Amino acid sequence: MTPRENQPGVVFVMIGPGGAGKNAIMKAIMADVPAVRQLATATTRPMRADERQGREHLFVSETRFREMIQNDELLEHQEVTPGKYYGIPRRTVDDSLAAGAALIADIEVLGAMRLAAAYPDNVVQIFITVPGGDIAEQLSVLAERMRGRADGATDIEQRLERARRLELPYQRRCDYIVVNDDLARAIRHTSTIVRQEMKQRIGQGERT
Repeated sequence: MTPRENQPGVVFVMIGPGGAGKNAIMKAIMADVPAVRQLATATTRPMRADERQGREHLFVSETRFREMIQNDELLEHQEVTPGKYYGIPRRTVDDSLAAGAALIADIEVLGAMRLAAAYPDNVVQIFITVPGGDIAEQLSVLAERMRGRADGATDIEQRLERARRLELPYQRRCDYIVVNDDLARAIRHTSTIVRQEMKQRIGQGERT
């Protein structure tokens, strides 16, 4: 994938295992820094009650998703869990960065890697994790959180395996690491990162 030339915008990529709190932190950042809006990724999963077409995601059929792949409309795509496909629309990112926009997205590790490779000067990778002295301790905390959310046993097993194999080792490659041992504190930490990066990159750090 050929890296794009530097553009004025920025994408904050929230990376981390399921149960780390990425989505809660991301929503809080958008409320705290209104100049930041969510990058709508394409997905075949059903839309949830609190979601809106084109805001959190572009909800498409599997047939349409395959058309997007064939037409090279996606920067990357993958089957994250069985039957649920996700991808990053190329035009959305290009247009937003060229316009100097600030985007934020909760993206899986492989997608984050490819997005960072495509836009090396415009992507800030923020890894959201849980407390623990090593991966085994972090996995234990994640499992407890998932059980507390009443996630299914099979889903928990799949998410923990993905965290062990892909997500937790990836934190070494990120620009920032935020430990979510207290949600309010993690939000403040992430908000500080976002504001500082926006101020340095596109002069938007103080906008409200």
